[in-house]
Amino acid sequence: MSGGTDTAFDAFQFSSIYPDGVERHYWNRCRNRVILDAVRPISNDGPILEVGCGKGLVVSFLRNHGCDVRGVELANVTPLPGLDPYVQTGRNALDLPAGEREQIRTILLLDVIEHIEEPVSFLRQLRSGFPALRNLVITVPACQELFSNFDVFNGHFRRYDLALLRSHAKLADARLTKAGYFFHALYPAARIQLRFAKQRSLKFNVPAMGPSSWLHALLGHACYWEHKLLPASWKGSSIIARAEFRD
Repeated sequence: MSGGTDTAFDAFQFSSIYPDGVERHYWNRCRNRVILDAVRPISNDGPILEVGCGKGLVVSFLRNHGCDVRGVELANVTPLPGLDPYVQTGRNALDLPAGEREQIRTILLLDVIEHIEEPVSFLRQLRSGFPALRNLVITVPACQELFSNFDVFNGHFRRYDLALLRSHAKLADARLTKAGYFFHALYPAARIQLRFAKQRSLKFNVPAMGPSSWLHALLGHACYWEHKLLPASWKGSSIIARAEFRD
């Protein structure tokens, strides 16, 4: 990434957070749909780039739903099968050829800026490096009271609330056009877990094919509709936001 800090995951972090089959986990099933809802209204503005895309889980999902999106990842990881033409790894987004950067209208920062020590400077660098950039779609872990060993393991500097995210966007000369919490049910569950267990698991447990995967599909569906039906101001363990840079 940029912003003065090497934020790339190492091999152990990637194997813990992105094991094979993690796309079947309910958390990713819900998150992908929430992201798609945020991207759809601006998908016709022009090419989309996910900065910090990992193996390309979201790139794959969005492309399968008709979005013109590519990804770039700082860490040297192998993209998911079939994504080689659309995902560049071991690459800083700001080092992409000028011809590529000049086309990008929307950047996705999906659980990225919490890894950046100076996120406002990072957002300003993106605005400068991508001259046609208009839109941002951002997800971040939410609620500092949920900060735990999981955040430390992942190199998080902070968890966000809506006011802090709005402030960081404003300082980077952008404004949030839509923002809200999701994974509402996970907020009280995480509070209870941290109160009694004091820590979180550092790994995603991948559901096996069959009944376990079906259960995760149902849970992901439930979390998605919880997001759709409950007020966005109610606390959740994540935030999704859409922002526009000022002209």
